[in-house]
Amino acid sequence: MLTVDVRSRVEPELKHEAAAILKAAGLDVSTAIRLFLRSVVEKGGLPMELPRVNPTTLAAIRDAKAGKTSRTTLEDF
Repeated sequence: MLTVDVRSRVEPELKHEAAAILKAAGLDVSTAIRLFLRSVVEKGGLPMELPRVNPTTLAAIRDAKAGKTSRTTLEDF
C-alpha cells in the first residue's frame, strides 16, 4: 500500500525528457522512482556505478572551496 509522498525538485526539461523516455518504456515517473528506490534497498546502495573523482581533481575542488584558487589564462600556457 502506498502511504507517503516523495517530492523532488528537478529542472522542468529534465522531467519532461525523462517522462517521455519512461512512457516509451511503459512506465510513469512515479513507478520509475519506486523501482529506483527498491533497487537501492535491494542492493544496499546505488544501483549503478558513479564516476569517481581522481585525486588531482579532488584536490582542486578542495582548494577552490577553500578559496585557494589562481587565475590562469591561455597565454600562461
